[in-house]
Order: sequence, then structure tokens, then C-alpha cells
Amino acid sequence: MEEPTPALLNYLKQQQPLRLLQHPENAPAVNDALAEIELFLAQREFRAGEADFEDLHWDYTRLFIGPEAPPAPPWESVYVSRDKLLFQQSTHQVKQYYENYGFTLPGSEIEAADHIGFEMDFLYHLSEQTVARLEAATDEDADFQALLHVQQTFLQRHLLAFVTPFSRNVYNHAQSGFYRALSTVLEHFAHQDAQRLARESGIQAQPA
Repeated sequence: MEEPTPALLNYLKQQQPLRLLQHPENAPAVNDALAEIELFLAQREFRAGEADFEDLHWDYTRLFIGPEAPPAPPWESVYVSRDKLLFQQSTHQVKQYYENYGFTLPGSEIEAADHIGFEMDFLYHLSEQTVARLEAATDEDADFQALLHVQQTFLQRHLLAFVTPFSRNVYNHAQSGFYRALSTVLEHFAHQDAQRLARESGIQAQPA
């Protein structure tokens, strides 16, 4: 939803939290991309106004905002609607999910609801709810299973409907290794998440 700040980039560089995502069960491309991000960060200093940060700033702006039509538009409707326009049927469907499960967009937000950042934030919101239900359950909890089902269904109908072409657009048009590697992590992680959820929810995951 927002470009990374110098503070966030330096946190990722110094604390290395992305190592928590590395796992033997990952596709090799994911672990390689995470290592590439770590190396990219380690080799640079991030301060506002200086080249290393400004290069990432302009890469983000050009990829996702403009001023011309962005080469990696971050909205589902652009990829799934016939006319490739914003605020189409998928936008309304996604917004309905948000309303049904207590996910509130910022009051001043004019961004389309099917922005990939909102969709991933919604899945995080559902994950938090699922963990809370699981921790509170004394036996098999129907609400817990229902939330797993919602996560998997939303992934299949929405995020997985466009995450691959979106990620490939980022990879093909990014000028920095940071965004190329991040796009690889995103694409593979979304499919692996769907596969894990499928084992619990019983809904078959789409192939990566």
C-alpha cells in the first residue's frame, strides 16, 4: 500500500526479520529471493534524499503509481475485468468480503478495495481471527474451520486470480533487484499459503 520508508528498510537490513520466512518446505526460488533481498539491503545505506533510497522510491512510484500508466497495476479488476478498468465487479465482491468479516478500510481511503495491499491485509486479518478462535477452542471449533474456509475461498477467487500476472509484471519491469526478488516471494508464498490452507479447508488449491 505504501513504499518502504528508510526506517523500515534499515530495520529489515539490521534485524533481518525476513529470515523467519525461510523454510526448507519453500520453493527454492523463495529462499533464493529472500537471500537476494537480504544481500541487496546489506550492500546499501538508506537515508532520505540519498541515492540508494531515492532509487527504490522512484522504482516504486514508476511500477505502481505513474505518472504514466503503471507497468504493474496493483488492482485485481485491471487483470480480471474485460475492459481492464478499476472499480469493476471484483472490487465490489472484495469489499463485500471486508464488510462481512469486520475488515475496515481507512475512512479517508479513496483507493480501490481490490488493491493487492488491501487483499493481503484482509488475509492477515482473517489469520489473526483464526488464531484467536483456535486458541480459545476447547475441542474442534466449527468457527475456526469456517475461517480457514473463508481464507482459502478468498485466495482462490481473488488474490490467486491475479497475483501471478501482477508479480510477473513487477519482475519484468522493476529496475531494482529488491522489487524483482520481492515479486518472486509474493507469487510463490501466495500459492504455498493456498496449498497449506487446502489441506485444512478441503478446497483444492490452484496450481502455481
